[in-house]
Amino acid sequence: MQLEFDLTRDDYAALTFARSPSATVTRRRWLLLAVLLTLVAALMGLLTFLTGGTAWVDDAPLLRPLLYLIGAALGAFAAVSALVAGLRVWVRRLPRDDGATLGRHQIELEEAGFHVEGRSGRAFVRWSGVVEVLEVEAHVFLYVDRMMAYVIPKRAFATAGDCARFVEFARSHVTVRVK
Repeated sequence: MQLEFDLTRDDYAALTFARSPSATVTRRRWLLLAVLLTLVAALMGLLTFLTGGTAWVDDAPLLRPLLYLIGAALGAFAAVSALVAGLRVWVRRLPRDDGATLGRHQIELEEAGFHVEGRSGRAFVRWSGVVEVLEVEAHVFLYVDRMMAYVIPKRAFATAGDCARFVEFARSHVTVRVK
């Protein structure tokens, strides 16, 4: 089986974040956080309205530290989220436009391994050198180490069936798995 495709900055970033939570999971986490924050704010507003002020905060000795803890947790979550977003932008900028990572690539599967060709030349990788075949939403990764993989965007396949056959063939030839 032979494929030809263009690797983009998004494909490169997908490799870096292949094992991180999907965008759907991240959106669900943000939605849950927003709902919880809204509930806490609504409860605080209701208590303030019912008691005619914020004296209820001082009536419960552990409430003020709890509110500080909630604020610190929300701040930490926001800081980590901003850091991850910044990291995604930084990773997309890493490959050079004239380097070997981006641009036109070809891959050809054989019984002994696969040939891959790009701007920098042609290489042959034996199946014994592949430690994992990972299929995610928009890509297939042929890992040769924990962080190094050959990226095949699913848009390179004519049909979903072609992609499934590619993944099945590759997995049937890979004996070592990364844990």
